[in-house]
Amino acid sequence: MIATLTVDGQTRRADLSAGVSLGITIAEDGQHPRFFVDQGARFRPLQAGTFSGRVRQGGSCNADVVEFIPHCHGTHTEGFGHVCEGHEPVDAGLNTALFTARLVSVEPDRVDAQGSPVVSSKDLARHLDRQALIIRTLPNETSKRWRDYNRTPPYPILSDDAMRQVAEAGIQHLLIDTPSLDAADDPSLRLHRLFWQLAPNDARPPEARQAATLTEMIFAPDEVDDGDYLLHLGLSTLVSDATASCPTLFELI
Repeated sequence: MIATLTVDGQTRRADLSAGVSLGITIAEDGQHPRFFVDQGARFRPLQAGTFSGRVRQGGSCNADVVEFIPHCHGTHTEGFGHVCEGHEPVDAGLNTALFTARLVSVEPDRVDAQGSPVVSSKDLARHLDRQALIIRTLPNETSKRWRDYNRTPPYPILSDDAMRQVAEAGIQHLLIDTPSLDAADDPSLRLHRLFWQLAPNDARPPEARQAATLTEMIFAPDEVDDGDYLLHLGLSTLVSDATASCPTLFELI
């Protein structure tokens, strides 16, 4: 299914039947990331009276009860309600749209005083002309798909200047392959607030940033080249400040 569209005055094409998923699976085997909490997602059979949600235990069908934390156990998308008192949910209406996106691989060039590798603004400056920015940090180890971030060295973060640059450029959807935009030991969530351009006493972001989303804990395989794509965010129907998601890329040629 080939779509022809105009992007910045140029004719581009995308094969909408050949999407690439950036979502990390959450499975019963426990092979998924965990961040900020020690326990992984829990799967157990539904029990309702004499009904068992396991065929091998005599049930008529399999039915799981799943307990997981979107922020801690896999790919998820956040709205500004994550850091504001109103606890506004992510706008599920975003699922009706495709966005122009740029995938860029970056390597931290310094380490801050807290030991976090830092990506500087110079690595992102020429990639801010799309609706969405997808950041793949290097090295791009496959262990990102199941890593326990409580037991690994600090993950990369953006510099304050880089984060301001992203917000000021009007990037509406930022996707990154780390468990959080901020360092795990930053209780202020400084970079989250910079992304939504929230001043210390703001109850809501400026209007221009209220539709902006942040997607964390993606995984972009090495075989997916840096470049231009169409992005579908793939939000779940869970209504909260963060929702599990499965972003999909379609290459623009």
